[in-house]
Amino acid sequence: MEEARISLHGDFDNAPRDYRHITVQPAAAALGAELCDVRLPDLNDAAFNEFRDALHRHKVLFLRDQNLTHDEHEAFAAKLGPFAVDAYTQGTQGHRNVHPIIKEATTRSKALFGSGWHTDSPFLAEPPSITMLRAVEIPPYGGDTVWTNTALAFRFLSPVMQDMLRPLRVHMSAAANYATQARLAGKGLPFADEQQKREALEGRYHPLIRTHPDTGEEALYVDEVYAVGIEGMTSQESGPILDFLRRHITNHAFTFRLRWETGMVALWDNRATLHLAANDYDGFRREMYRTTTAGSAPA
Repeated sequence: MEEARISLHGDFDNAPRDYRHITVQPAAAALGAELCDVRLPDLNDAAFNEFRDALHRHKVLFLRDQNLTHDEHEAFAAKLGPFAVDAYTQGTQGHRNVHPIIKEATTRSKALFGSGWHTDSPFLAEPPSITMLRAVEIPPYGGDTVWTNTALAFRFLSPVMQDMLRPLRVHMSAAANYATQARLAGKGLPFADEQQKREALEGRYHPLIRTHPDTGEEALYVDEVYAVGIEGMTSQESGPILDFLRRHITNHAFTFRLRWETGMVALWDNRATLHLAANDYDGFRREMYRTTTAGSAPA
């Protein structure tokens, strides 16, 4: 049977609030907005408070022509809250919390890190809340990032399905992704140390429907990279549920795609989004840097 197409309707909208200190331009119907005509280091306290509100509302914010240094990137990210533990890298020299994400022009791989729909490090007991990513060198085409709104996806489930899912806990683990990377790329994920590797592969159980600690929104907490099962269910029982939810969450109606530009910065809320980094730029170099803000245990 052909799956029903979803069109956005009802009381949801991605329109900006009437801010006094910042200008926000929505980029898609489901989520995403551009913060215009300002550099992040120049935001005063009042503007920063509106920025935080806009990030919660639009889930993804991006800014052009930032051209941040490592110092500026790290300093602004520190305003968002304590830095999260990064399971994969030790940061750049002199900047422990600024993590390189670089693919060289000579690299050829079917398994680019981050190329599946995921939320950052959900195998941790307290997964990251906000991710901040900046572009230093981008391909002439390709290398886009796509996000999907998991809170909106939850709202478009039937009340019966919502009630069925609320008590469930999803098993988030890096084990399946580790095996995929090893099979396709010839090596596993680049964990920072053996302890973090063991913890990531063992994973954690989190609510399948999580409530945002700041907005109160309910959102699906399922992805295609790390969600490997449902607590108390066999794989035969949990598999069809997870497969349906993955297809539902990534319906085109819930997504926003960003074409990167040199100097651009994007920030997103891992508690209400999934994202995907397209692996479609072999032969070109892509240099990005990431920080992640600590979160709390999903509830």
